[in-house]
Amino acid sequence: MYLRRDMPVDLLAHIFMERLPLARPTPGLTDIVEGYYYVTWEGREEDVWASLDGAPVLVFLINAPHRLTFRGAHNRVFNGAFFCCFGLQDTYITHLPKGMELLVVRFTNCGLYHLLQQPAMGMQHALCGIGEIWGSSGEELAEIICNTRGKEQLALLEAFLLRKLPAYTTVNYMLQSAIQLVRDHRGRITVADICSQLRLNYKWLERNFRQYLGLTPKAYLSSIRFLHAYFGLMQPDTDLIRIALDNGYYDQNHFIRDCRKYTGQVPSRITSLYQQVPPAL
Repeated sequence: MYLRRDMPVDLLAHIFMERLPLARPTPGLTDIVEGYYYVTWEGREEDVWASLDGAPVLVFLINAPHRLTFRGAHNRVFNGAFFCCFGLQDTYITHLPKGMELLVVRFTNCGLYHLLQQPAMGMQHALCGIGEIWGSSGEELAEIICNTRGKEQLALLEAFLLRKLPAYTTVNYMLQSAIQLVRDHRGRITVADICSQLRLNYKWLERNFRQYLGLTPKAYLSSIRFLHAYFGLMQPDTDLIRIALDNGYYDQNHFIRDCRKYTGQVPSRITSLYQQVPPAL
């Protein structure tokens, strides 16, 4: 059931956006959980940019020291497990030991909030510890997951999620269709085109994006577009102008501004880091 991949998770979004194989949830959780990722950090030991593609995740730190530190716009230290509920900007993971194993629960875009029975805007922070959401039962789950291996680990996790599942859930399939449309176009689509293709009212779309993702449709489009451009910076022999144009930027300066906004760095700094340690595919 587990699919182990030793790869550089320089950005957790990489394993999601690249659609690598993942373990699927049981039928009772398919509207809540998109899948489970089991990965090992084999990249740089220096600070790495932290971001996601909008879908909330629950991350378990499987092996010692079971600790992860974030700095930048969000300064937090987590032990055992934590949630990332919506997009991050200018936030970095620091002191991530090489060989650290992560079990990542990727929820559907609306799934976590159905599970918690509260909207994204009800979450106080983009990053929060599992105990802040589920109290002592969440902290106990993190300890159990960190001390269990194999199929039993996933079985215990799914049993916990099924117990938390409300008796009745209403899945926002139309919003999920809008989100999928953005992903299919790699962020290079307008809000007006989304409304036109799905026959949606703009106010409805904006209200639901804010409620479930914690940001506007326009901001979500921008973040997805930049993530794909960032992937281009990971490759050898990068051409910044070509990356910018290929990902829908008007010019290189527009791309540089977004890079500073999301990562706090200029593109040339990012490419220099990957030239030092080329990604292993």
